[in-house]
Amino acid sequence: MIRFIVTLIMYSTFLLASSKVAIAIKTKGDVSVIYKGLSSAQALQPGSPLSDQDKIKTGKNGFVAIMYLDDKTVVKMLGNSDLTILGDRSGSKINKSLDIKYGRVAANVKPQKGKEFRISTPTSVASVKGTELAIESDPSTGDSFTLIEGLVEVTNSITGESTEVQEGETATSTPEGSLEVAQTTSEDLEGFEEASIEPQTQELRFEIEDADGNLKEILIKFQ
Repeated sequence: MIRFIVTLIMYSTFLLASSKVAIAIKTKGDVSVIYKGLSSAQALQPGSPLSDQDKIKTGKNGFVAIMYLDDKTVVKMLGNSDLTILGDRSGSKINKSLDIKYGRVAANVKPQKGKEFRISTPTSVASVKGTELAIESDPSTGDSFTLIEGLVEVTNSITGESTEVQEGETATSTPEGSLEVAQTTSEDLEGFEEASIEPQTQELRFEIEDADGNLKEILIKFQ
């Protein structure tokens, strides 16, 4: 099972009042980010806050774990992956989405309380209300959505065909328009081993600027 346990020690309301929607809580290897409004990439460091439409990319040996600020939903990107993190604030909640260009992504999505976590690729769209899943996307061959826990609806963008995927199942969606569901095999999770590693508890301290320009210190303990 893909696990990532996060305990937030200080979680001030000013975070939800700012424009930030997520934070990088762990990085390894080659991980870069292009912040919204900028054209050049820079190294993404642990503790870096993220906003709607920030683009993140990992190299061959790269890895990054990202946590949304409202409910601790965690997204992990493995090597050779490219996505845009999306988040639209509605009061204290964040309507979350991911736009995956390609690569391997694992997500532990908390129950969204009537909202959906939307994951899009060049081939498919997945609607998630709360689940744990692994996604592999390649624009040339299509996508696989493997459900570890929960329920997700996958739609093939070419034909509009949709299907529900349950725990222990994997949906395969192709650029030719096919959409099939089968029992998950070991091959479906091949390459996601790093997402299952549970490191020792670590602490992350960082400062973030609120909407009034004041600096606040946050302490996060995570595994």
